[in-house]
Amino acid sequence: MLKSMVVVGVISVLGLSFSLPVRSQIQPNITPIVGASTTEISALEMRQYAQILQQFRGIEYKTQQKMAQAIKKGGLSYERFMEIGRNQNNFNYTAGVQASAEELEKFQKTLTEVEKIIAETEDKKKRMIVSQGLELQRFQQIEQIIAKDRDLQERLQQMVQ
Repeated sequence: MLKSMVVVGVISVLGLSFSLPVRSQIQPNITPIVGASTTEISALEMRQYAQILQQFRGIEYKTQQKMAQAIKKGGLSYERFMEIGRNQNNFNYTAGVQASAEELEKFQKTLTEVEKIIAETEDKKKRMIVSQGLELQRFQQIEQIIAKDRDLQERLQQMVQ
C-alpha cells in the first residue's frame, strides 16, 4: 500500500514537473495545523512567503533535472518509466503494456533514486523556510490562508512575478 502511494506521488510529481510550471509542485511534507488561531498574515510574512516560493522554483527546476537524469541513467525512457509506474499503481495491466522482469528491475532501482531526490528536495525546502524566518507550521498556515483568500492570491501573484 505504501509503495503504491509513493509511486502515485512520484508519478504525480514527474507528470506535473515535466508539463506544468506551477509555483510548488513538490510540497514540503508538513503536518497541517488544526485549530490555528492566527488568520492574518503580516506584510513581513507575505514577503517571506513570496521569497520562499520564488526560491522553490529554482529548487524544483534542479529537482526535475535530477529526476530526468536518474530516469535516463536507469535505462528507461521517461515515457516507459511513467507507463510502468501508472500500471504498477493501477494494477491495470493491459495487453502490450506489461513490463518485462528487466524493465521492472530498472523501474524499481530508478524509483528508489527518484524517491531519494524527492526526500532531499523536501529537506531543502524545509531548511529554506526556516532560513527565511518562518516556522514550518506558520508557512503551512499562511499557505492555507492564501488558498482561501482571492485578494491575497492576487497580491502574492504580483509579488512573485
